[in-house]
Amino acid sequence: MSLWFKTGAGVADTMPCMRPTQLPHPDRRPVRPPTATQLRVASIQMACELGNPERNLLRATALIEDAARQGAKLVLLPELMPGGYTLTEQIWDTAEPLHGPTRGWLSALCRRLGLYVGTTFLEADGADFYNTFILVDPKGEVSGRVRKSPPASFEAYFFRAGGDTHWFDTPLGRIGVGICFENALYERYLELHAADIDLYLRPFSGASFEAKFPVRQCDVDMLNGALRDGTAETARSMGIPVLMSNKVGRLVTALPAGFPSQDIEFPGFSAIADSDGALLAQLESGAEGVVVGTVTLDPARKQVQQAPNTHGRWTARMPWWSIIWLLTQKLGERSYQRSASRRERASRASMSEPLL
Repeated sequence: MSLWFKTGAGVADTMPCMRPTQLPHPDRRPVRPPTATQLRVASIQMACELGNPERNLLRATALIEDAARQGAKLVLLPELMPGGYTLTEQIWDTAEPLHGPTRGWLSALCRRLGLYVGTTFLEADGADFYNTFILVDPKGEVSGRVRKSPPASFEAYFFRAGGDTHWFDTPLGRIGVGICFENALYERYLELHAADIDLYLRPFSGASFEAKFPVRQCDVDMLNGALRDGTAETARSMGIPVLMSNKVGRLVTALPAGFPSQDIEFPGFSAIADSDGALLAQLESGAEGVVVGTVTLDPARKQVQQAPNTHGRWTARMPWWSIIWLLTQKLGERSYQRSASRRERASRASMSEPLL
């Protein structure tokens, strides 16, 4: 998949992985109020224990209830919240079908509290795994589904890219979704800008790096700064509200293909920014909790012009060694395609009893 773009090129031309029918069409746009509307939203920051969905869902329930008490109508949770995150085959143990336990938990919770709630989980579908985001509405129905595309770096060893559009329509407006690494891709920005989204949801499993070769301290500062400041910067550049939800806690994981193991931290920085770029709230690094804010969905604030393509394939400045992410992604895709174990385990997980 090509990730290089030229400013001013047509969106369908710059995104060869997308079919033209996936792009927004005026006849399919919902009728939206021409004036500004307000929405109370929340972003949750939490530690997620690998392979312990019972604990993770219980903790998330308490935080979502806290958000509801503060008046939130839409709540965002971190990437891969239910099963936790790792870069080994252990992540396959956390997989479930689309209509599995996470969907059942979300449906019951959203009906009880009258909320929209979204998160991603590892979905098993046939012989494949996907990192799948769903937003469930107050009736307990799925408003939209987005599968991460592409997987970030070593993630490609363990799940494949989806083919969904990264936006969908709801009674709240048109919602765009970028899952962690996707938010760094100019490709994703072009898709969401062309779709004229009203609200941008960004679930993360974004970890800090350590200053060990080839990672310099200036690279660590740059990447941490992008996690910390990217919410407000994106809201300002697009003229729409942005929610970012990240994990906290340690990430201890082996890596495939003989790469060195990692023992690093999820720093958090979960935040809410309004459509004028104002940072309404942000959680401190390392702290679990909830941030709540009232955002304004205002068509008059939207930026009509595309942000210029000043960083190649990226939406922001990246370290010189970022090409490693793309190389390991390609290696992972080849390994994933050859894996008989992956096919057997995904098929078994996808056949587990649905929980409706």
